Amino acid sequence: MALRSCGHGVGGARDNRRMSLRTIPARTSAVLRAAACAVLAAASAQPAAAADPSAVTADPSAVTAAAPRPVAAIDPDEFVFDRPQAEWSQAYLQWVAAFPRGSSPVSDTTGALCAAKQAGDVWFLASSDGTAPVERNCVLPAGKTLFVPVASVLERSGNREPDCAAMARIAATNLTHVSALSLAVDGKPVDDLSAYRQSSGGCFALGVRLVPRQDAKQAVSDGWFAMLPPLPPGAHTIVVHARFDSTPLSTTYHLDVR
Repeated sequence: MALRSCGHGVGGARDNRRMSLRTIPARTSAVLRAAACAVLAAASAQPAAAADPSAVTADPSAVTAAAPRPVAAIDPDEFVFDRPQAEWSQAYLQWVAAFPRGSSPVSDTTGALCAAKQAGDVWFLASSDGTAPVERNCVLPAGKTLFVPVASVLERSGNREPDCAAMARIAATNLTHVSALSLAVDGKPVDDLSAYRQSSGGCFALGVRLVPRQDAKQAVSDGWFAMLPPLPPGAHTIVVHARFDSTPLSTTYHLDVR
């Protein structure tokens, strides 16, 4: 004999729900069969446990904010528009030298000269002169690769015959006074800036953008420069820091890329 179902009443009324049991051998006592039915009845009467919200809700204090991912600057050994980046460092200094002393983009404290004499696919972001932290606001054409000087030195021979090797040694020695290099784009750092050092090596002509043009190769440069791929349209912030001995060098660019 097999027990196929159990009926249960509540308050004397029959429960219409039917609960199937596995077949119980006929020789199983009626007491055991009755106990099995009682267990099933208790299980069916027990309401489903409500989901505990705390079991699925993460503790905000246990979530650690991820560190900003580094910005991928262009590899310092990579050519950019068919030119090595050491040549772009020279082009940047030639751009700065094209302005009268004291009114160049390096001396600009507002960003008014951001677009002055800029041309081509690479856009220069001038450093500061170190007299005070500088914040500049600039409108930048979309699609421009950015050349960002972090810290650099320039040696010129003046009226003397240039000794390019000696000038290069002086420039390299002056860089030993530079420390605390940092560059961040929208709060994300460019890692390992020490790898972005670019030296002119020999002498180059600093005054090729002057009028009249000056082609005498009487300058040597050395320093850290980063080339950044074009930024997407919208607002961006670039922050550059360095220190020359005890003098902080700080430039912040608020860019509106259109």
